[in-house]
Amino acid sequence: MKLFAALIVTLSITNQSLNAQEFGATSPVSVAPGFGNYHPQLEVLGDGTLGVIWASLSLKNLYFAKQIGVDQFDVPIKLNPDNLDVQTFNWSGADLAVEQDNVYIVFHSSEFIAGNIYLVKSTDNGSTFGDTVRIDNLTSGYGQFPDIAVHNDTLFATYMKFDDMGLDPRYVLTRSVDGGASFESEVEAGSLIGDEACDCCQPEIVVSDERVIIFFRNNATNIRDIKAVISYDRGLTFTDWISVDDHNWLINACPSTGPDARFYSNNVVLSAYRTTVGGLPKIFMNEYDLNADASVNLIDINMQGASNLGINYPQIDYKENLIGVVWEGLGSGTDVFFNGSSNGVSGIVNSNAINVTNASGSESKPDIAIVNGMYHIVYSQITGAELMYCRVLNVTGLSESKNDPLTIFPNPINGNSLSLTLKESQAEEVTITLFDFTGRLISSFTAPINAGIVTMDLDNIAKGSYLIQVYDGKKIYESKIIK
Repeated sequence: MKLFAALIVTLSITNQSLNAQEFGATSPVSVAPGFGNYHPQLEVLGDGTLGVIWASLSLKNLYFAKQIGVDQFDVPIKLNPDNLDVQTFNWSGADLAVEQDNVYIVFHSSEFIAGNIYLVKSTDNGSTFGDTVRIDNLTSGYGQFPDIAVHNDTLFATYMKFDDMGLDPRYVLTRSVDGGASFESEVEAGSLIGDEACDCCQPEIVVSDERVIIFFRNNATNIRDIKAVISYDRGLTFTDWISVDDHNWLINACPSTGPDARFYSNNVVLSAYRTTVGGLPKIFMNEYDLNADASVNLIDINMQGASNLGINYPQIDYKENLIGVVWEGLGSGTDVFFNGSSNGVSGIVNSNAINVTNASGSESKPDIAIVNGMYHIVYSQITGAELMYCRVLNVTGLSESKNDPLTIFPNPINGNSLSLTLKESQAEEVTITLFDFTGRLISSFTAPINAGIVTMDLDNIAKGSYLIQVYDGKKIYESKIIK
């Protein structure tokens, strides 16, 4: 069993409001040294582990790696055949979607005009992948910038379609109702608005029982704001659209930065995007009520006291009543920042943001996924062309008594020992790691589980508050303890 010992970097919060939260980030680790670092994308797999994809600029390959430990990923799997190079941009690339044990990944081959869009599929949570399937069955023009979603066994893939002259960019959609074995003819989507798509910006597609929604950067005579088109018949037609961004960013060339989005509820969507206001780059998160056709919350996401220059590439996730957002910003160089909330969109407070990177040089193009109450982040480290991974936890959100399925008794501790109960784990032993709230590692050790209970001796631990992490080989359980 791999022992877990990671430095927690915490940001002291002076904001005493209801929404003040303190986040801590583990020290970043390399996912797969030597395999490149372009445009990483992260998702939670059906077995609760993480899967990450990225491309190598030098090798022109697309890779997938599956999490096999707290800070460890398996040897990468090359997803493209040997005779098919992958298109590699640092700002755009492949995408993946997960439903149960199935992992679906779409990518574009290396030629910009002559290349095509392909799908590869795993039916065993990313342990193995099948052959490529072409999805852009175009009779004219060519496609770019694919994105994919899956819902109730139907695949929804969107991509930007150009005409034969490389003009008139707009987003279309194609479906597969046979698990990715074949794809239907494309359906016009973005043309509903009447403008062009911004021709180098990646989209985001989200799907629910009632709607298929494609978010993308529009181009209305060089005003490049974020819009979304909606289908109410599972992608057969697109008949409605909304504007989640009305900042009127006027720019003559495509900025190569697209939106990210998630369903917040059946009738509410979250989106995040980069724009410019008063000459300064900005990142906004928009909570949009689809039934009311109106924004509920529009949050300006900036790290308080930091420069706006260089702010870009937001990515978001929403699960387990947690919202997380990551983006590029300026620290000592180009760094990756995080903010989050367990109190809804209005709980995202500028001063809660932290810089999750710890290296000199540039770190960029992050992505985020939420599982087991933690925020998981991947990003590109320019120095060494490495793909990095870290976790963020909400220190203030940790329970002081019970954190189901982890129960701690007694807590606060009035003696020198405590008992941990893991209700759902089948493991025979666990790795226990204890930190104080300055980020200092206090202890890390393995302990047996007897009838679901682990007993700890805290005789040598000083009085105070601590973060305890329990790893059973599959999941990490966390809580706060007080002695």
